[in-house]
This record gives sequence, C-alpha cells and structure tokens, in this order.
Amino acid sequence: MLKIEVDGRPVEVPQGATVMDATNKLGVYVPHFCYHRKLSIAANCRMCLVEVEKAPKPLPACATPVTDGMKVWTQSPAAKKAQNGVMEFLLINHPLDCPICDQGGECQLQDLAVGYGPSNSRYTEEKRVVLRKELGPLVAAEEMSRCIQCTRCVRFGQEIAGKMELGLAGRGEKAEIVSFVDHMLESELSGNMIDLCPVGALTSAPFRYTARTWELSRRKSVSPHDGLGSNLVVQVKQSRVMRVLPLDNDAINECWLSDKDRFSYEGLNAPGRLKQPMVKRGARWEPVDWEVALEFAV
Repeated sequence: MLKIEVDGRPVEVPQGATVMDATNKLGVYVPHFCYHRKLSIAANCRMCLVEVEKAPKPLPACATPVTDGMKVWTQSPAAKKAQNGVMEFLLINHPLDCPICDQGGECQLQDLAVGYGPSNSRYTEEKRVVLRKELGPLVAAEEMSRCIQCTRCVRFGQEIAGKMELGLAGRGEKAEIVSFVDHMLESELSGNMIDLCPVGALTSAPFRYTARTWELSRRKSVSPHDGLGSNLVVQVKQSRVMRVLPLDNDAINECWLSDKDRFSYEGLNAPGRLKQPMVKRGARWEPVDWEVALEFAV
C-alpha cells in the first residue's frame, strides 16, 4: 500500500492508484468532466488539476499515479487558480443558455460553473457553432455547440458497448464529436451516452423538453425486460412516467441500462395501449369485465 496525504489527511491506496482514487477514498471532491470511474482515463478536460508537492505545475488528479509519501492539495491557491482558469476556457465557446437547455438543473457544467466560473466573461469574440448531428430516434444531438469534448461518449462505445460509433474529429477549436460516415447509433446501450454527457449536448429524444428534473418524483424499481434484474429509477410527474434511469448497483448492472429498459416506458403512455380486457366476438373486439374475460380464457 502507498501512503499519500491529501489536504493534510493521510490515506493508503494500492499500487497503481491515481490521485483521484485517493481523493474519492477520503470523500474529497475534485471537479472533473472527462473522468468516469467505469471508463478509461482521458485527462483531456483538465478540470481536475491539483497541486502536488515538488511538481512544477498543477497535475490532473485522474491521470497522476500515486507515489509513496506524495502530498496533494486540492483547494490550495495554485489548484484553485488552475481550476478556475480551465473553467473559463471551457465557457469561452459554451452557449450561455441554461434556462432553455434541456439539461438545466442536472448539468455538471452548470453546477461547477457556479463554484469555479467567473461572474462574467472576458471573451468578446464570436462563439463557435457546431451543427446538429443525426444519431437516431433515441439520442438527440441537436445542440452540439454545448459539447466540451470530454469524449465520455466515445470511450463508452469502445469500452462498454463494444462498438465504436462516435469519434472526435478535428483539432483545437475545430474539434467535434461525429458519427462515422453519418451512421446512426445502433448499440442497444446507446442511451447510456445521455447519462454520461456532462452537458446538454446529448439528450434523450423522447424525454426532451417534456419536464424539468425538479418536477419529477423518483421511485426505485427493477427492470421488467430482462432476467438480470437491472436496478432502475422511475421518474414520475403527475402520475405519468416521464423517464427511466439506471440505479447504481455494482453487483448487477453497475451504472448502465439497456435501451429497451430505458425507453420502453413510452408504451405506458401510448394511445393504443390496452387498458381493459376485451373479447373477440365475431369480427369485433368488445370490452368486458375481468370475470368474463377470465372465464372466456379458461
């Protein structure tokens, strides 16, 4: 085990652990966008910069391996200055339209901008514009100008879904997430990209602009469509199911959910859904009571 000190608090982590692992073990929050505990390390958002003893400049906590005796500061003036600087760069081209963004209220960038962003921008030039992408009927990519190129969606396709369907094209300010040869998403796990996206670039097409997150009540449930028993959360507004999301359970489905379980709730609200028993008499279907229907079936 390696001994490390984070903000003056000692902790032991195994060989090969990163500074982010050490902070998570201590419960110390380090801001981040590209890091996800189930995906590989990309270290391209630079939001998790921390001060490390004897290091000439702040280092990314997600990609810095722990060494024995290391001392790290996550809230020092140097660390805060680096984090604030990264946030200012991320907001240069990001549209300031939180009130009309479908991700508003559950946006990671929105939350961190409050704590690490400036009150006003020094950037007066025109913001870049990225055109919408056609990714299919489930995942909406209508406002790709909001994308911060964290590449979570790209890594998810490669590492979890097993099918690389998105990639990062271009460099610098011209970089943008694209599908290959204008293909739509075909993976049965594509909806997880919506959960992974820390901004409002990838959103749920069926749920889009139907409700705000603070309007929804939540109920824990279990998947009705597989034998795995995936844990999920059903979000309801006025007795109507509006959205289904995965519930973390590392022993079963981890933090993922299949598209069938995620989007099949639309059938609950479908106008053609059967709401009472019916019996076919001749060429017509007639509504009957349950007793009559059961007798007919037996």
